[in-house]
Amino acid sequence: MELLPEHSHCLNCDDPVDVGQEYCSDECRVQAENEVKRDRNRNMIFFGIAGVMLVVVTLLVYLR
Repeated sequence: MELLPEHSHCLNCDDPVDVGQEYCSDECRVQAENEVKRDRNRNMIFFGIAGVMLVVVTLLVYLR
């Protein structure tokens, strides 16, 4: 049985890459960066809406 050469995997598409590399191409790197930005924006929107709803519920409870 032949052993595979030492390698790593692309953080975006999981293709094999040389040891020490994170991405197989610039396209994968850009795609991964865009995904991180999209996730960060989604989280900011979620926490913003949750904060506003918390304030609204608090005001409704105390203003009765």
